[in-house]
Amino acid sequence: MLVVVVLVVWYGFKLVNRLDAARKSEAKLRAYEREKEEEARKARGEVEEMQACGYCGAYVPASHPQNCGRADCPY
Repeated sequence: MLVVVVLVVWYGFKLVNRLDAARKSEAKLRAYEREKEEEARKARGEVEEMQACGYCGAYVPASHPQNCGRADCPY
C-alpha cells in the first residue's frame, strides 16, 4: 500500500512538472511571437510623414493636417 502512495505522489509531481514546463514554453513562444510582430510592424514602415506648420512651426501630418489650436493656424 505504501508503494502505491509513493508512486502516485511521484507521478503526480512528474505531471505537475510537465504541465509547468509546457506553460513556460507556451509563454516563451507567445513572447517571441509578440516580438516578431513588433519587428514586422516596424519593418512595414507604419510611420506618417510630417510637415512643419508655416506659422507656428508645429509638426502636423502631411496627409491630413489638423489645426494646432492657435488662432492664426491655417489648418
